[in-house]
Amino acid sequence: MRSVAAVLAGFITLSVAIYTMQGAGTAVLRQMNPDLPATASIVNYGTGTRVFWLIWETASMMAAGYVTARIAASSHVLHAIVMGTIQAVVTLSAMSSVRSEEPMWFWVGGIAMMIPAAWLGGWLRVKRSASVRAPSQ
Repeated sequence: MRSVAAVLAGFITLSVAIYTMQGAGTAVLRQMNPDLPATASIVNYGTGTRVFWLIWETASMMAAGYVTARIAASSHVLHAIVMGTIQAVVTLSAMSSVRSEEPMWFWVGGIAMMIPAAWLGGWLRVKRSASVRAPSQ
């Protein structure tokens, strides 16, 4: 049960980070450009905002991997990788079924970084946990 809770907590962390940036970033764009169409968002505004979005998404996935590893009772990094893999599959499915304005490089870039970023977040949690427990010299 704790494994499921760890993975779900990772998804929640990722979702909160992504939706917060989506809302805040789009609000800032609308403040800067009041004439934007109603469908404009930070994700489909242009190449610069898409690159920023991929960086944010990578950081968010690292945070999700960290949270997943923190909650998992054992195999901390493996839990983070499982969470990242599930998210990559869900995103791949969305890419296949959702018609959007984003170019293919944007989707592929996002999917390609998910598992490594989740792994890195899990690894950072394990490394931090080990350094906290290690006796000081």
